[in-house]
Amino acid sequence: MKSVKKTLKIIGNVILWLFVAFAVFMTVLFFSSQGNKEGLPNLMGKSLITIQSDSMKPTFRTGDLIIDKVLTTAEKTELQPGDIITYYVDLNGDGITELNTHRIVDSYEEDGYTYYITKGDNTETNPVNDAEPVMSSYVLAKYTGVKLGGVGSVISFLQTPTGFLCVIVLPLVVFFLFELYSFIALVIRLKGKNKISAEEEEEIKKRAVEEYLRRQQETEKTDNTEDSGK
Repeated sequence: MKSVKKTLKIIGNVILWLFVAFAVFMTVLFFSSQGNKEGLPNLMGKSLITIQSDSMKPTFRTGDLIIDKVLTTAEKTELQPGDIITYYVDLNGDGITELNTHRIVDSYEEDGYTYYITKGDNTETNPVNDAEPVMSSYVLAKYTGVKLGGVGSVISFLQTPTGFLCVIVLPLVVFFLFELYSFIALVIRLKGKNKISAEEEEEIKKRAVEEYLRRQQETEKTDNTEDSGK
């Protein structure tokens, strides 16, 4: 029974510390995206992108998480047809630019600037090339070939203030409060073990008195012996 409890405790601790590691990772991701002027998390030159539509189906589907390489200014002008890029574009014609991920099908130079013609892989929703070419300065990152199906929706939620607070911050606070409580309880138990009971204290006093009387008797005997010798 004790071995089972010990095993369960070890498993519980492993799960807890895995969650802490995940929480730390998400914290870095969250603040990285918040502090980035482009709104993308940048972890050692890599960025996590959540696919928001099926325009790249079957390559990507809505909710997939892909890993992109964040590009330098020079690299943005050296992309080739076939590369899948993430860039800013006004998708709805409302004057607000949004992130989009499509494949480069062609490129050209004009007035010293590089432009890319893009298209979604889904031939049903994207039968022709995208209407507006993408200037290289609007390109943010290039797909590395790594994707995690369906994980993107979860990561996107966790990157919002609400998701980060509910799923990361609050459980972390509870975890550290529990660890603090466990530590304090352990200290109290250790102090309790070293504490002398009332019975033990009385016994120590009794022995001290007996020892004192014994030494007094020995001293008196010594003094009497010396007096007799005189």
